[in-house]
Amino acid sequence: MTSDTLPPVNQEDIEWAYYLWNSLANPDGRWVLPGVGAYVRSGVKELTLKEIHFSKPTENAFSQSVFDQHHWIMVLADNIGWKVVESVTLATDNEGEINIPDDLVGHVSVCANRCGAVFRVEELNTMQQYIKIQEDLTCPCCGEKHSVDPSLAGVHIVLDDKSYRMNQEKIIKEEE
Repeated sequence: MTSDTLPPVNQEDIEWAYYLWNSLANPDGRWVLPGVGAYVRSGVKELTLKEIHFSKPTENAFSQSVFDQHHWIMVLADNIGWKVVESVTLATDNEGEINIPDDLVGHVSVCANRCGAVFRVEELNTMQQYIKIQEDLTCPCCGEKHSVDPSLAGVHIVLDDKSYRMNQEKIIKEEE
């Protein structure tokens, strides 16, 4: 979903946001938007996204992800002269808290099965999708166990599957 397909902000939305956000204690008044996360009032006309809930790349019945809904809140804030910033300190999904150890940020490895998957450990970013490497070190692309660097067990990584997809397309063409 792109910004031009988000539902338009209407007068009712503006009034709701105005009264809700202005009623939050300044600083540190907390508002939880179900299915998105927790915002904290961080200034006179400023909200900060502190927690992301349901951080897995899933969409609702309207094909909207948690990030689409967050961006709609940003558009709403613009309409009433507020600012929304991101300073996420906790991201959770159905499996629990996102695990990105600081000492592994910047680590890159590839599937030992040579399927083409590249695993990167990156800092938490609201626009990024993360996949948890299972304890049995199964590659999220080819499904082979013990094919991921053991230091990534239980870590949420950014998966670059472009080479894997190219290899799969090549195999399909060869079989035709």
